Amino acid sequence: MTRRARRTAAATIFAAFIVLAREAPIHAQFFSPGALARPHAALEGLDKCSRCHQEQKGLSARLCLECHTELAGLVAKGIGYHGRLSAPKREACQSCHPDHRGLEFSMIEWDGGRDRFDHQSTGWPLKGAHSKTRCDDCHQRPLMVDRAILQMLGREPKRTTYLGLSKRCDTCHFDEHRGELSRECQKCHNETAWKPTPSFNHQTTAYPLLGKHKEVLCAKCHPTMNDEHVVPNAVPKPRASSFMGMKPIDHKTCESCHDDPHRGSLGPACASCHSETGWRVISTNKGQDTSFHDKTKFPLRGGHIGVACRSCHGPFPGQAAKFKGLAFAACSDCHEDAHLGQIRPKPPAKVAACDSCHSVNAFVPVRYELEQHASTKFPLEGAHAASACRGCHPIDDRLALRITAAVRRVLQARRRPERFSMAVLHPKRSPQACAECHEDVHRGQFVSQEGKNDCAACHQTTSFSDLTFDHDKDSRFPLTGKHATTVCAGCHKAEPADSGRGAFVRYRPIEIGCGSCHADVHQGQFIAVEARGQTHGSGAGHKARDCDSCHQTADFKQTTFDHNDRRFTTFALDGKHQKVQCVGCHPNVRVADNVQTVRYRPVPRGCEDCHVDFHHGAFRGFEP
Repeated sequence: MTRRARRTAAATIFAAFIVLAREAPIHAQFFSPGALARPHAALEGLDKCSRCHQEQKGLSARLCLECHTELAGLVAKGIGYHGRLSAPKREACQSCHPDHRGLEFSMIEWDGGRDRFDHQSTGWPLKGAHSKTRCDDCHQRPLMVDRAILQMLGREPKRTTYLGLSKRCDTCHFDEHRGELSRECQKCHNETAWKPTPSFNHQTTAYPLLGKHKEVLCAKCHPTMNDEHVVPNAVPKPRASSFMGMKPIDHKTCESCHDDPHRGSLGPACASCHSETGWRVISTNKGQDTSFHDKTKFPLRGGHIGVACRSCHGPFPGQAAKFKGLAFAACSDCHEDAHLGQIRPKPPAKVAACDSCHSVNAFVPVRYELEQHASTKFPLEGAHAASACRGCHPIDDRLALRITAAVRRVLQARRRPERFSMAVLHPKRSPQACAECHEDVHRGQFVSQEGKNDCAACHQTTSFSDLTFDHDKDSRFPLTGKHATTVCAGCHKAEPADSGRGAFVRYRPIEIGCGSCHADVHQGQFIAVEARGQTHGSGAGHKARDCDSCHQTADFKQTTFDHNDRRFTTFALDGKHQKVQCVGCHPNVRVADNVQTVRYRPVPRGCEDCHVDFHHGAFRGFEP
């Protein structure tokens, strides 16, 4: 082809291109370099190029994020792999996610392959056992927790993603402690392995391990528990249905784990003789054997065993050690009065007998039983027998003022602790006055004019709800007829207290008139109305009676009304009037919207008020 022919052909092609360019939109004035990958297949076509490409600027990361909203939040916060990218890299999405390489292209171009991906760039470096984990072991859909990622997968269930995981251990690993411990697994575990737990230190717990306890296996104190609710196929998958119980572990006393070989004969204070060093290592004064004390007049028993010799024998400041002639007949010979003078001795004794309540094993618990309390001014009967001592014997810190300086000097010299009871043994309360201890739930309704409140008149000590009250004898309103089967709350309503706190049941004063509880079905027809010195009642000169003038409590419909009794009415029924139905003279009348009643008064009494005048007025004004 000659040069001129080649120029002509080129001009023809260029002209055709110009024509096509004029007919197509400006943003599609280029040819596609290849088919889009399947996830972007919906963007295929020259009219959709601007969804990803900006005119004269190429691809745009901003346009990518407008579609990939699941990444927008991570990039904005600077977290995750995409959020931690450098600014230039973050603007060049196509450097890792190229397209136009065919329908089946995976859309991810791994630098060196997926298995060589630098996981540290995500902000979560793979260390220890994590470094040996395969990608698909963690990046699986059941372990994803990010809401935006889950919403995206909901819209596109076939989508593959490596996003949406959490850094929390329990999102990938099953909680083998079943919620007994904190969810912050890293406090004890690390990435090396589940066992051992190098970060856990038993010494920082509520029970540090000392002496022989350090050698005890964990399973000796932490029992193996069986989880009956475990789901074997759960995600994350549990290692087993059994687990080691961590809490609560009872360790308040030695007997929580160890049997008491003394069977309580030496009291509960094991640590007074033993320590974690070993059971056979007894803590005595300088390691001396105290069994020789059994040959004296005062064998060591209970709490006295293990007491340092110098606590009783000295030496004390200004006093030499004394081993013979010590007084021990009474507890007060060695111990100060823990009750600070509240207990008086019974003559002829000069000091109170401590052993009537306490034993040699320990100062507490106190051996003061119901039989002993029965000898006081207030025997514990009924529900009082189950009341806690502290409920009636409160703590009064002011009793500490009775501890003299001399007593404190003696205790300090003997290196003994100040163990005094601040419980008030003789409270200044009258045993007969219930209100001294109990709140008046009736809010003063039964307080007499003299200011007395005799709760025992109705209540018993067996239970507050056990009553001796008889409505027929103890009130001014005996319960008869239907009233006898009415529940108490029907008449005695709960009312808010004047203080605004709580409520109480109203017992007195209560109106006992019928109208105070029952609605007036007669709509006020029998209420006396004083006007012009007369009363409109059952005839002139009669006042209106109460409901019980006609009605009885046995049955409301059965009345004692008698039309021929002048106590009720002056209109006796004679002759034909005796056979007339009540409704003939007492019709139902409407007194208000949706309110009807039977008219009983006023009712006309003249003949012409009910009967037709057959004489057509011929006898009007006639007087025989």
